[in-house]
Amino acid sequence: MEKLIFNSEEELYNRVLPALKCKRKMINRIGFKNVSENDIWDYLRLKVWNNKTDILLCELVDDILKVKEELVVQYCHEKYVPVSVEEDFDLPKLKN
Repeated sequence: MEKLIFNSEEELYNRVLPALKCKRKMINRIGFKNVSENDIWDYLRLKVWNNKTDILLCELVDDILKVKEELVVQYCHEKYVPVSVEEDFDLPKLKN
């Protein structure tokens, strides 16, 4: 079996882009319209593949398709919502 070598991260990204698009559509279908292919890629790159080496292309695609949508949405929330906004937000008090 011939070993695939990618010369850049961009080249690898473009190779798995169809799987990323499929996952984005799955996430969009459950109501999260602002998640992009790049968000999914960043989550997996930083949280799942960070310390791995010699990953097979089929493993990358499998990880993309099997990643839980909630984890990607949580990552996006943490990435795009500044911490200071969350800290300053007070819930209204209920009357007794």
